[in-house]
Amino acid sequence: MLEHLEEIRENIFRYLEARIELFTLESRGKIEEGVVVGIHGIVLALLSTMTLIFLFILLAAYLNQLLDSKYLGFLIVAGFFLLVTLLWLAAKDFFKAKIRIAAYSAMKKSQEKKSEEKTEAIEELMAQTRSSLNDRGGFTQK
Repeated sequence: MLEHLEEIRENIFRYLEARIELFTLESRGKIEEGVVVGIHGIVLALLSTMTLIFLFILLAAYLNQLLDSKYLGFLIVAGFFLLVTLLWLAAKDFFKAKIRIAAYSAMKKSQEKKSEEKTEAIEELMAQTRSSLNDRGGFTQK
């Protein structure tokens, strides 16, 4: 009987050690993933912004040539961006709500996936513990 309690205690300690190690690995993985995604996003945003700026400069130059003017094309492009900015400001609550919904949905999916992974890891560890106890003859599942 005392041997079985000792085996159970050892298995509990192994389980706790495994949980601590899993938490450490998950934390490290989250930090690494966050840094990589953040740097990738910043570089992508920078390149996209530069591309859009040059495309709109090209559009303004084309409109200048089409309208036979030095400044009218740039005025049209600037007016377009002024209109978009005013629309964005006028509907800021709408856009904030949409951004919140998208962010909440992404976080919820991520949490559900991680929860499933944790459940699978715990079930696997419990199965290994049961198997270990069954091999030693110290545990019978009802």
